[in-house]
Amino acid sequence: MIERRAFGLVIRLTAYYAALAAVAWLVARSIPQWGALFGERAPGGAAVAMLSALALMSPVAWMYMRTKPKANYDPSLVQTVIVLPVVISGVVLIVRDSVALAFSLAGIVAAVRFRNTLRDTKDAVYIFLAIAVGLAAGVQSFAVGFVVSVIYVAVVLVLWRFDVGTAPLTDRVRGRLVVQTNGSAAVESMLGGILERHAHKWKLVQSAPTGLTFTVQLRRRSHPDALVAAVRDDAALQVTGVRFEPRDS
Repeated sequence: MIERRAFGLVIRLTAYYAALAAVAWLVARSIPQWGALFGERAPGGAAVAMLSALALMSPVAWMYMRTKPKANYDPSLVQTVIVLPVVISGVVLIVRDSVALAFSLAGIVAAVRFRNTLRDTKDAVYIFLAIAVGLAAGVQSFAVGFVVSVIYVAVVLVLWRFDVGTAPLTDRVRGRLVVQTNGSAAVESMLGGILERHAHKWKLVQSAPTGLTFTVQLRRRSHPDALVAAVRDDAALQVTGVRFEPRDS
């Protein structure tokens, strides 16, 4: 299931960034024709910078919404990472090349205290990214902002897909799988297919007309109940009874 979700995210993100790059190319070709209207200090230039920051952070916010566990999900952070780079790009346009305005802004920010406790320490990275993209858009470095956004989204997608950094899995469960059947000759080979999916190692230790007994070492992500259910639910095996007897480590 997670593989299909990851593949769908990759397709959508690729299409989005490709469309964004095409729009950026068209805008870059059209701006010189409008002259001073889209200059760095002109309203058009400010609009391009702020809309670029919005466009570059939208897929990041979407990735947060799709990959963040519900227990740690913070809806206010989604709105923050969308709005913050837009504001920062506008502020950078105002204070750019002006030391006096920069010091004035620093004094204003120091006078206003922003206090917020993030639910997850990783959420702070989203804030830093929003600041970086806002600064890139404010200084007209759209290519840098584009690369930063793409690489960040790609890294988050890989970390989410492969569960990088999650807690180590517990040791493999060992035990005996006892399967009671009607004595079909093909039972052992059919059980082999089920064991291949659920067990890291197994060995047939007892074969009788009424059943088979295996020593089994389960895979780390498998569970005895899942193995028992898979054997019981296979109609072709004609199982009359199945149980898993864990072995003390």
